[in-house]
Amino acid sequence: MRIMNFKYFRDPDNFAFKTDEPMKCSVCGMLGVWFDAGGFYGIDEIECICDECLAAGKLKALEIEANEAFGGSAEENDEIIFATPALPTWQDRVWPYVDGSFCVFERIASKQDFDSKEEFKRAFSNKVAEQSDLEWLWQTLPEKTVENYQQGGDVTVYLFSNNGAKYCTWDAN
Repeated sequence: MRIMNFKYFRDPDNFAFKTDEPMKCSVCGMLGVWFDAGGFYGIDEIECICDECLAAGKLKALEIEANEAFGGSAEENDEIIFATPALPTWQDRVWPYVDGSFCVFERIASKQDFDSKEEFKRAFSNKVAEQSDLEWLWQTLPEKTVENYQQGGDVTVYLFSNNGAKYCTWDAN
């Protein structure tokens, strides 16, 4: 099994949507368990894409987007949009851009990822904090470490890192 590293996505084998069984990559035809492309945006559709084709940015030529990105350089935006696994959500996939750089998606968060409730609350932007009940959100966090996206619940907190700091977004089914 090959393990592909992505600059902005720490653990795609556990936190990216993948096909349930081996399939041929819709781009190169290689057989394997690949990234499920059912939720990608674009005029055309593909079923899945292998790690090598995704990392190489081959979605760009197909005009299919895995994520949305705003704020970075054209090259940085392209890496998020066309060469990074999609966040494990069915909602919008706008990648957080904080203090002049894109964040790295670490995992679906649990209480184990924070030293305290206060650290958890500080991990949200002011805008999100004003629009969200962070006390309630803290109570919905799983107590134990989330090992993969299947262990996520109806309310999901996405943990990112940015220059050593924690940053969170969230959504609900």
